[in-house]
Amino acid sequence: MSIPEAEHRSLEERWRQRVEDAKLRVVFARNWVNEVHRDLSPDIPAVDGDFALQRAVKAENDALREYNRLLRIFTDLVDGIVLDEPDWPKGQAAGKGDIN
Repeated sequence: MSIPEAEHRSLEERWRQRVEDAKLRVVFARNWVNEVHRDLSPDIPAVDGDFALQRAVKAENDALREYNRLLRIFTDLVDGIVLDEPDWPKGQAAGKGDIN
C-alpha cells in the first residue's frame, strides 16, 4: 500500500506517539511491581501478597506485550510497510491491560 509522503509522516508521528504512550504504561506497570515488592512484609498474609504481586506482574506483562505489538507496527511503518488496520497483529483492546 503506497501513500503520499505527507500522509506517511503524519501516520508515522501518530504511531510514534502510541509507542511512547505504551512505553509509559510499561514504566508505570514496572513501578507498580516494584512498589508491591517494597510493600511485602511478614505482616501481610502470603496469599494477599502473592495476589498483589501476580496482579502487578500481569499488568507489566500485558503492558510489555502491547508495547511490543505497537513497536512492530511502527517499525514496519518506518520501513515502508503500511498495512490496513485489520491486518495488524491483534493485541489487547485499549485499556484492557490497565493497572486499575
